[in-house]
Amino acid sequence: MDADPDRARELLERARALSSRREYRELAATLEPLPRDELLGEPELGFLLADVLRRLGKAETALDLSRAVRPEAARRGNYRLGRLCLNLEGMALFDLGRVELAESAWGELLHLSSESRDDEMVARVNNNLGVIHTLQNRPAPALAAYGRAVTAYQRLGYRRGLAQSHHNLAINYRELGFLTEADEHFLRAAEYARADSSEDELARVEQERALLLFYAGDPEFAEASARRGLARYGRLGDPTGQAECYRILGIIALGSGRKAAAAGYFQEALELAEGAGASLLVAETLEALATVDDLEERASQAIVRRAEAVQRFQALNAVSWGQKCRAQLQAIARGEHPLPGPERDQVQRPPA
Repeated sequence: MDADPDRARELLERARALSSRREYRELAATLEPLPRDELLGEPELGFLLADVLRRLGKAETALDLSRAVRPEAARRGNYRLGRLCLNLEGMALFDLGRVELAESAWGELLHLSSESRDDEMVARVNNNLGVIHTLQNRPAPALAAYGRAVTAYQRLGYRRGLAQSHHNLAINYRELGFLTEADEHFLRAAEYARADSSEDELARVEQERALLLFYAGDPEFAEASARRGLARYGRLGDPTGQAECYRILGIIALGSGRKAAAAGYFQEALELAEGAGASLLVAETLEALATVDDLEERASQAIVRRAEAVQRFQALNAVSWGQKCRAQLQAIARGEHPLPGPERDQVQRPPA
């Protein structure tokens, strides 16, 4: 039976509206029951479902659907949608720990987007490649990639992209010990996220800025920021974001000597991250749990968890990031500051 064009149009308009409002659970509930041929018959419906499935922690399903949608988009001459699918494939591959394949997908996308003069997609790819540089402990190319993304997004006036880029810059400056510079970028990211009504980006700022506030010596404000992010992610139905916040709450508890609370937060983070297939976050959380095991003199359990964490970092080509993660956690457990001493500065402003 032929597809009803009116139904497809109505569905697409509804799905676009839900996506623009970031009502992810309702969007998934609307599109998941549709048969696959209907999703591919209107490829944008398939893409919107794949995109929201990844956001809800179903990266493998999202990858499979996006790969099916991309040739259908090309067959209809919708090359912009095809590029969106390729970007989504890179993100899903990254979530699943297949970093080399993700980098390859983004490299292809950068070529296609440059040829098509798709400045927005060029900016997105630079953001994504910057994340890979960060994980491989290459701060200079990471900062350069994020800087290129900011420049492109400024030309476009794309506030959500500016929020993402400033957020990524903030993380890099934080990890280098430049806390004031990091906070300036976090606050800019929050400003752009609010202006764009991007609840998910605002949650990410609250999550990562919490760690900055902890490093700056404000554990109370740090916990409040992490809990705001946790609540926001809960409303969005984002299990990976919730897991990130629990991990940071665990770090804050670890730094204040609350070992049992830290272990509880880390365990909550691990279960959510495993369910969402967030391989990097699983590795980071296993390392955190191993640190608590060390403190509690559970040597055999610490060895097992740390070995699994190392394997995951290796699979992600993020060995340097894993080593930094371990060193920081061990410093926090000893009551020491985890950032580079000579470069570390302080955040003077009150939290937003």
